[in-house]
Amino acid sequence: MGYLPLFTAVHRGFFKDEVIDIEIPMLLPQLAHNALLSGEVDYHGVADSALRLAAKGTPMKSIFFGAARPNYFLMAKPQFKSIAELRGKYIGMVRFGDTVELATRIAFNREGLDPQRDAIPIMIGFPATRVAALTAGAVDATIAVPPDNVLLKQKGFRELLFLGDAVEFPSNGFATSERQLAEKRDLTKRTLRALYRGLIFARERPDDAIQIIEREWKVDNAVAREAYASLAKSFSRDGTASESGLKFHTQHIQRMDKGIGDIPLSKIVDFRLLEEIRREMVK
Repeated sequence: MGYLPLFTAVHRGFFKDEVIDIEIPMLLPQLAHNALLSGEVDYHGVADSALRLAAKGTPMKSIFFGAARPNYFLMAKPQFKSIAELRGKYIGMVRFGDTVELATRIAFNREGLDPQRDAIPIMIGFPATRVAALTAGAVDATIAVPPDNVLLKQKGFRELLFLGDAVEFPSNGFATSERQLAEKRDLTKRTLRALYRGLIFARERPDDAIQIIEREWKVDNAVAREAYASLAKSFSRDGTASESGLKFHTQHIQRMDKGIGDIPLSKIVDFRLLEEIRREMVK
């Protein structure tokens, strides 16, 4: 659901306006990267890890972010009322070493805890699996995304933290290859224009966006409305990302790979076409 701008663009016909027949296959990150570099797909929605690959020299750039902050929520069993109470408990994580794990660590640090030392983190990659683990009692808390955070609250589970309150970095983004940017500039610009319109529509017309959530994710109005409120906490203003948010990513990449050296932001992102679109649409 974090990719609401994309699905809004589909439902509102913004891609059709650009004469683009869009397909949205679901691929694991590494498969998505391979497909992008081989030309099997033109763009993918795994910009977080694309930033890491680009920093290491892979010819790809992130070109659009739907969220300015991580749209993740720390959900816990009903008896836990604070992060401090999770000392010694099992925590379902996304992946060890990724930006969400780092954001979770920062949130725990604010409470004087280290999740690696003071809790028992368990890697559970897929959202549905993490939710099932919490529901079954296999973990005491986990990271959830909308609408799972809403559905868990309906079952009595407690939302302890919106990770975007602990740290700022862009997420739910799209990347493409440098070859695509060079050789298919017009297609890329039209794709970005559809995404940009989807973002602005979703942010500025909440009632219509909530109806799209109901149809696309097949949830009732109450869930859609609360899920939208969760998403709205992190909407990007214009599809770009702040320098401080991008530097959160680059600093994390440097910590994970000590020999990588300086990472110019121009090496990992390219917002030039998006900025062109914004200027044209303001006229």
